[in-house]
Amino acid sequence: SIPEHLTMAPFYTFTPNSTSISFPWPVSVTGTERVMLSAQGNLQKFLSAFFARPIHVSLVYSNDFDTTPSGERTPTLTPNVLSASRDRPALQTRQVYLECEDKIVCICTSTVTMSNPHVANLFLVEKYPIGQTFSKLGQTANFELIEVGFGEPPKGTLQSKESRSTTESKPTDNSALWRKYRLFVEDFECEILEVFPSRQMFSFGEAWL
Repeated sequence: SIPEHLTMAPFYTFTPNSTSISFPWPVSVTGTERVMLSAQGNLQKFLSAFFARPIHVSLVYSNDFDTTPSGERTPTLTPNVLSASRDRPALQTRQVYLECEDKIVCICTSTVTMSNPHVANLFLVEKYPIGQTFSKLGQTANFELIEVGFGEPPKGTLQSKESRSTTESKPTDNSALWRKYRLFVEDFECEILEVFPSRQMFSFGEAWL
């Protein structure tokens, strides 16, 4: 079956006295799920608070690429950090598992684009995570929620063939929940797909672990 998903981007409004988040959520998404799906680079903190336990990050894979002005990618073991530019950005694809009590609570697959040497050095050489890189830049990331859905994500968006083989990491029915979003500032952009393998975690909390 085709997963339920919607593609309209959200918008945020605020006044001195109010804040509003507007997005065409699928009707069966719960309040807890909406909170998690609205996280802007701080999902680990939300999950840790929800489960009242530490959330650990496990790297599945990380691939670096040099790029050309036409958009072609060339795999590299030594990305050219010093020459990263808007015409030839450094690019990395990566996947990590967020784990709690040895259970996978989220699969995060991202494409990170760095368009100047300073940003590339922070992320590729000094190894700052995505959220901390924005902090080191002294900027608050812009956030765009692109899609939300149930079940298997759209074909081609989840690079699971390099993932370790566990039934937890391969959502196959509508018990899974996912979102696709962007975090970006000038010269640093991240497109991220996050898959929560089982919606039951949000119903049962700590007992699900």
